[in-house]
Amino acid sequence: MNLEKLMTHVHLADGEAARRQKQNTDYLLELNPDNLLFPYRWQAGDCGSINRRMPELHGGWDSQNSHIRGTFTGHWLSAAAHIYAQTRNRELKSRADFIVDEIKKCQTLNGGQWAFPIPAEYIEGVKQGRSFWAPFYVCHKVMMGLLDVYRYMDNPVALDIIDHAADWFVDFTARTTRAQLTEMMDIQETGGIMELWADLYGVTGAPKYLELMRAFERPALFEPLLAGKDVLTNMHANTTIPEAHGAARAYEVTGEERYRRIVESYWDW
Repeated sequence: MNLEKLMTHVHLADGEAARRQKQNTDYLLELNPDNLLFPYRWQAGDCGSINRRMPELHGGWDSQNSHIRGTFTGHWLSAAAHIYAQTRNRELKSRADFIVDEIKKCQTLNGGQWAFPIPAEYIEGVKQGRSFWAPFYVCHKVMMGLLDVYRYMDNPVALDIIDHAADWFVDFTARTTRAQLTEMMDIQETGGIMELWADLYGVTGAPKYLELMRAFERPALFEPLLAGKDVLTNMHANTTIPEAHGAARAYEVTGEERYRRIVESYWDW
């Protein structure tokens, strides 16, 4: 049984797991959608939609002076989609649909492609050697949340947002050399963006996602692993584990043995 069927056909009986599921649901519903949307609206210049009376904004990594602000909204969308698949909680779906519609408005204000809570200049800045913190990671978490909403909540707008956002990445990779992209990936955490492109290729069959999947391979990790070398010592595990997942998903959607060998070597080391 695949994950989608597991999520929708298996339900928790009364017990500790069900109690914790309810606790997670209650937490998601405690959060103000306007707070979750604030960095997207701020970035898009949609100040008319910002509620000046809303309670204190999020802090920490989600604060307005953080380079990865708005990432949490992607996590929220994924969590809401997963719980909805199991419980059919209508309020979670209503809120997720509202957030997706508002992100779509921000994407339109940004010119039709960029749909993220940070400026596109952060990625351009990393390419120039400037110290912006993990913009690829932010984009991955947002698109991952949108993809989960599409898959588990049947929201086509979520996939439409990703489809147009992907065109920005197609353009970016077309004007970025392999050496430049490799250097960016070696100094920046990219999250599971390769896995995301592979997932989207599996969902849509669109060639652009296959091209993006290959563009976001990490040679500094994959090539030594293929050669049987241990490059994992002192590497950031939170970076390399999602990249190994990307190779695993690439194998699933392409059947190419090279990707399987990368994953097996990673596991062995």
